[in-house]
Order: sequence, then C-alpha cells, then structure tokens
Amino acid sequence: MSEQAMTNFIHSLLNFKKMSPAQKIAASFLLVILCGALLLTLPISTKNGSFFHPLDALFTATSATCVTGLSTVTVADTFNTFGQIVILLLIQIGGLGLMTFMAVFVLIIRNRLSMNEKIVMREMLNQDHVVNMKKFLQDILYYTLFFESVGAILIAFRMIPRFGLLDGGFKAVFLSVSAFCNAGFDTLGSVSLQQYVHDPLMCFTIMGLIVLGGIGFAVWFDIRDKIKPLVKRQISFEKFKHSLSLHTKIVISVSLTLILVPGLLILLLEFANPHTLGDFNIFEKTMTAMFESIALRTAGFTTINYGGLRPATDLLMMVVMFIGGSPGGTAGGIKTTTIAVIVIYMLSALKGREKTVVLRRTIGNSIVIRAMGIFFINLVTLLTGIFLLNIVEGKPFISLAFEAVSAMATVGSSLGITATLGVGGKLIIILLMYVGRIGISTLILSLTRPKPGLDKSTKVSYPNGNIIVG
Repeated sequence: MSEQAMTNFIHSLLNFKKMSPAQKIAASFLLVILCGALLLTLPISTKNGSFFHPLDALFTATSATCVTGLSTVTVADTFNTFGQIVILLLIQIGGLGLMTFMAVFVLIIRNRLSMNEKIVMREMLNQDHVVNMKKFLQDILYYTLFFESVGAILIAFRMIPRFGLLDGGFKAVFLSVSAFCNAGFDTLGSVSLQQYVHDPLMCFTIMGLIVLGGIGFAVWFDIRDKIKPLVKRQISFEKFKHSLSLHTKIVISVSLTLILVPGLLILLLEFANPHTLGDFNIFEKTMTAMFESIALRTAGFTTINYGGLRPATDLLMMVVMFIGGSPGGTAGGIKTTTIAVIVIYMLSALKGREKTVVLRRTIGNSIVIRAMGIFFINLVTLLTGIFLLNIVEGKPFISLAFEAVSAMATVGSSLGITATLGVGGKLIIILLMYVGRIGISTLILSLTRPKPGLDKSTKVSYPNGNIIVG
C-alpha cells in the first residue's frame, strides 16, 4: 500500500459524503471493526474483568465483522455476556453490512434514498439493478430475521434443556445468527459443534442456515416471486425452472455441485480415517461429510477435528473455501458465479465458439473479464499472504496456507494454529480477513482516485499488437 494511497484513504475518511461508493463500503467495515475492537478491549467485556489484549481484540473484531470465525481465544472462556453480545452484533452488522442498516435508518427518517446512496447500496449488495431499493432492503431485513428466528427456535431444543432458559436461549440465538451470517463463531467452548456431530437436528439446522445465508438475497427473491404460480398449480415445474433468472439458475446449479461433489470426496477420503469419520455409521459419515462440505462455503463450523484430516482432504477444502458462496449474500470467497463464468468461458472456447454461451444465453465479455480479474487478483493476494505468513511464522506450510485461504475466503476453519500465531501472523490474517470481506476490487478502488484532468470520455485507439502465448 503506497503512502499516497493511504493518504487518499485517510483524507476520504474525514469527509464521508464525498467518498466514492467503494470508499464508503471499506470505511464502514473499518469503522465497525475499530469500534468493536475498542469494546472488546475493555474489562466490561471479559470474564476475568481485565483489559483484553488490543491486538487480539482487533483480531476478534475483524473476524466477527468480516464474518470469518477465526479466533485467537475461545469466545466462551474469554468473554462474558456483554462481550459475546458485542461479537453477536459485529457478526450481524458485518453479515449484512453497516451501509444496509444505515440505509434502512435513512429510509425510516426520510422515506427515500438519494441516487448516490442507491449506488452505494447496489455496490454493497452486489446488485446491478434494483427497481425498488426500499422494498429490497426491507425484504432483506425481514427474511434475515425470519430465518434466524426459525433457526434459533430449532437450536433452542438442544440448548435450553442443557444450559437453561436464558443461557440456552442466548446460545441458540448466537449460533443461529452466526450460521446464517456464515460467521462460524459459537459460545459452546473449545469443542464447538463437535459434541453434536451425531445430532441430525443441530447439523441440518446449521446446514440450512449456512446455505440460506450464503446463496444470496437476489436468489431468495427471484424464487419467492416465481414460485407462487407453481404453488397455486398455475404453471408446471418445468415452466417454473424456465422462469428463473440466469443468475439464479447458475447459483443453484453451482451451489449444489459444490455441496455434493466435495461432500462425496470428503466421505471417500475420510471414510476409514479413525481420527475423523472412521468410527461413524454410514448415515453419520454421510451427514458429517455434507456438513463439512457446506460449512466450508465460508461458514467455518466443524463437527470433527480438522487436525486429523488427511492432506488430500486439506487441499480439497482449500479449493472449496477459495470459491466460497454466492454474490449478494453473507458468504465470502471469489463466489460461485465467478468460477462458473470462467468455466463456461473455457468450455465455450474449447468448442470454438466466439461468444460465451450457457443455457441459451450469451454472457457479455465485460462479465467474463471481470470474473477473470476477480479470480486473478484474489489468487495473487492469497499467494502473497501465504508467502508472508511463511516468512514470519515457523509452522508447517499446509497449516499456514489453510489459515490464509480460510481468512481471505472468510471461512474461519483452521488446522489449529490460530491461537499460536505471532504478531506478524495475526496482522497478516487480519488484513486477509478485511480484504476478503469487502472484496479486493473494492479495496483497490477505495485507495485510488482518477488522475486530475483525465477525460474519461476520451477513447484512444492503438494499433494491434501480436503476442505469442501458450
């Protein structure tokens, strides 16, 4: 990060109204992180009543706000109820974005958004076009509250009998919000969800919340709007599928593939491993494999000890984590649609097609170029993070690589090294989590400004050049 870029960013922080949409998004997450870190540092947040280490507080606040789940301490053992509420709020705000809550507040006060505010919200929610932004935001909050409430009620059937009404109820709400926001935090202690590995109610509830949160708001609303005629039997299922948008079809197809294929591979790789699935019956093996496959889509929960996984499983998990969830949701990663567009483009090129075609639709070159740019920039950033971690940390390469992928894809899974990271390692992971949540392209745009006097409308054409590739 250059000195000039940092100067531009700090200067922009001092005048929020003049910020670009990308700068507002980056600044809003930074503001929430810093406020959360300050609160977690105070004695009122810790169980022992002492000040929490500022770097660990910053790490925890970043992880919660960026809905990652990595933590240098055990939340249940370190933070009291107040501290856990702070983390819960950070997760909820981070999952939907501070700008979303600010926009809803503005709508309550003056019942409309300015054009600039609408642009920021489209960027924040990864939506190219929203006809009625007010209704879209209201629906997001309504459905979020609905899904989290249903999840909390189901989880409460396990939490309340064990921990009592108040503590059990709070744990159920915390887990539900964390799962829906794909955060991976819990207040159950060091063993986390491993104690519920054989419990279908807990596993399927958490899996459902993760998928609903990570699939994207646009997909929810598209299915909701198109399913009414199907329920009323006014159209057939085939017509219902045909009526869905291309985005919804791609998201659902890729999401199912990335759940079933990695789940099957995890099942095969770990089937006889005594440290993971070896002692389970066939139903428990399948359920656990699918749980891990879904949780890797940036949720970070686990019902098994990752320290006992085979190296091949570690590598598979890193690939799945890097891809992540879908746009416009609470998940991270480069997104399912990004990898889908790249694969579709490659298949079209191999077939000799001049255009990128899928499901009788042509994907524009600008979308293909954007997808390739996102993939390349994220890959370079990730490799840089892994390189730096291996310089400052004397730990196994696979563990550090896993940690870096988990941080940048905002997953939260770990091979057990998070708590042992040094100052340099923690700072690198913090940066990767921040970049992974707001998006590397958003960060780059927030740190750059167009050169003075540059006329964007002026187009310059240059002669064709020839480069031999391959």
